[in-house]
Amino acid sequence: VRSSATAEDLGDASFAGQHGTYYYVDQNHLLKMIRHCWASLWSPEAISYRNTHGIDHGSVFMAVVVQEMIKADVAGVTFTANPVTGNRDEIVIEASLGMGAAIVDGRVTPDHYVVHRGRMKLKEKRIAEKRVMVPPDQVPGSPERLLKVPYELQHKQTLSADTASTIATWAVKAEEHFGSPQDVEWALFDGNYYMLQSRPITVMGTSKIGRNVTGKRVLFKPMVENFTDPLTPLTADIVNRTIPRGFSIIGKRIYLDLTPIKLIIPLKLSDREVVQLVYHAIKPEKPRISLLKLPLFLSFIFLVFVRLGVLMVRTRRMPDDFMDIFRNLAQRVEQDPHYNPLRTMERLWTLPKLFDPAGYKVLLVNFTSIRYAPWLDILNMLLRHWVPNLRQDAATLLCAGGSGVKSAEMGYAIWMMAKEANSKKTVRDLFLKYKPEELLAQLTAESEATQFRQQLAAFLAINGHRALKEMELMSVRWEENPAPVLGMVRNYLLTNTNPDEHLNRRDQTRVRFNLQIMHTITTLFFEKKFRPRERLLRFIIRRIQYFSKLRENSRFYHIMAFNIVRKKILEIEGDFLTQGKLKCKNDIFFLKWDEILALQSGQMGWLDVEDSIRERRLEHVRLSRQQPPVAFGVDMTETEQPAEATAKIDILTGQPASSGTYQGVAHVILNPTVDIELKPGEILVAPYTDPAWTPLFLTASAVVVEVGSFLSHAGTVAREYGLPCVVDVKDCIKKIHSGDLLRVNGDEGIVRILYHHKDDDFDTLY
Repeated sequence: VRSSATAEDLGDASFAGQHGTYYYVDQNHLLKMIRHCWASLWSPEAISYRNTHGIDHGSVFMAVVVQEMIKADVAGVTFTANPVTGNRDEIVIEASLGMGAAIVDGRVTPDHYVVHRGRMKLKEKRIAEKRVMVPPDQVPGSPERLLKVPYELQHKQTLSADTASTIATWAVKAEEHFGSPQDVEWALFDGNYYMLQSRPITVMGTSKIGRNVTGKRVLFKPMVENFTDPLTPLTADIVNRTIPRGFSIIGKRIYLDLTPIKLIIPLKLSDREVVQLVYHAIKPEKPRISLLKLPLFLSFIFLVFVRLGVLMVRTRRMPDDFMDIFRNLAQRVEQDPHYNPLRTMERLWTLPKLFDPAGYKVLLVNFTSIRYAPWLDILNMLLRHWVPNLRQDAATLLCAGGSGVKSAEMGYAIWMMAKEANSKKTVRDLFLKYKPEELLAQLTAESEATQFRQQLAAFLAINGHRALKEMELMSVRWEENPAPVLGMVRNYLLTNTNPDEHLNRRDQTRVRFNLQIMHTITTLFFEKKFRPRERLLRFIIRRIQYFSKLRENSRFYHIMAFNIVRKKILEIEGDFLTQGKLKCKNDIFFLKWDEILALQSGQMGWLDVEDSIRERRLEHVRLSRQQPPVAFGVDMTETEQPAEATAKIDILTGQPASSGTYQGVAHVILNPTVDIELKPGEILVAPYTDPAWTPLFLTASAVVVEVGSFLSHAGTVAREYGLPCVVDVKDCIKKIHSGDLLRVNGDEGIVRILYHHKDDDFDTLY
């Protein structure tokens, strides 16, 4: 039983979800639900929506449609023209598991497919994380309208290439019938296609992100390196309240004000060159010193030293575990009811106290560890001077392989759990038989799994605060649900790889190269007797290894702050759900902090926030589909698309992050925690990486990443494991498909596609 109102589907107002829709209506309740549907024309939600869009209440009338219930296995919508770009050659399909209501109200980000109208072939697809669904059948005794999707299905694609073509074909028939671009609702059940509704597309050509932004801003690369999705409204609001001036959030992504950066850099640079330097880490070919800006630069350095000089001195030589005391601070804040989520973020992340020990100031430690960049420049300069014609990546190769990097240790710990699971046939059989969501219960009941459970508990005690997209407060942590960790262990069992052999080869290569360098410089003056150059090089290498490790490890700790903030938020959400102030889990992440305070004080209730939650969910889905601009107020057209890449799609350019050259088969992965088998020898191609991806580095033979930098997680871990790695490769997950043959050159930052696998099919996950 569903509505059909005269004000629905206007040019700028769809009313989707505002009027009543009722599923599973039987004969006994039919008339009652028809009355409810009519009455929904005057629901608080519909009235509020009409007020917002300036629609006269007296001009609106309601009809009620009664249809046969289709118990959808998969449902979605099809647009016969791209609603974002207006491109008539692209048919856009969005699909998710279960009924289509979860898509309509923004509860789930659907899979996104683009079909070429002329050839009716898949042109592009993005597989989303589908956490919830409206089930095709009512669950007896359950009041929940939304059910959690099993973990192993959350990242499984909903449509095959043939099914997408069928859906697109029917949508084109609807467009031909009605004579204009159509928005078609459909369902798949028991292998059959059902067209549920067809209506004109209400909005064509969605406006760009940040259309009202003034000034010059550049995307904050360190955040994008860790996940490419937009922040949820609550995460964005809390982060925006705690980050320093000069940062701003546009389109739920963090941007940096370009003007003060340009003033501080003591070089004569154009706006484009500043963006290249800040975002792409591309240095100007012939930098020119600006004497006018030099005093400002020196003043800035002085102020930084005054503010952080003591911390920089204290952290010059610290043991690997000096920040572990941060755990104690995090636990105390977690247990203190006086710390709300905002105060917790300030105390643990951005505003440490003046006399805190260095181990508490993890974000500032992360910032000051950038000191290894100038050391790296010095090392490169000395090597070029003393050892001419040396390979371009010599410095990074010499500095790789330091011990104590927590992300690398985490990957190795998962490998050790896999070895333990593999040593017990019963435990191995459980991993191969059961899905990750079901494994923990099975392992708990198995006596032979005692040692494995102890290893898992020890792992979670150290790494339980981590997650995929861990700087997003809505992301579920491993200690809440260890299924992703069990899935990674299972992947190791399936691939049957041995990281020890890989690491040994890496160490041998680095040792041989090190000896080659040192042998070459022994021919220089005074070197054979006093070894001054060798001593200096080894000192600089130790400094680079120490500060790069400090940078990676400090992030391990400051992510604990996000975990504690999340726990505080979930406590509030539990109270709201009990009191009826919220209806569904995770709704709280689509509120803002002031709204949470108003709900707590009783100044607002569910009806006051319902519309906002729904609209923000839909906006979040829309933003997730769009590529954020690298910069505002600066023309980056040439920079964003390298000339070599535009000339030939088979050559992709990026930044070299770890040395070496490797040729092999690509495997494109969007989520490292699902049951995806990365086979030994394959090249990992990813949109970004964070520590959740680390175990895959032990299996991969090379890495290609869409967003990253030399200092990013991908570059750091690839250097530790001795893998060729190219980062910042624009659109690599679109242009490279699983099965393609690649040659990855980590010395020059070039990826060549030597052979396209199933070029016309596009039936691989990317």
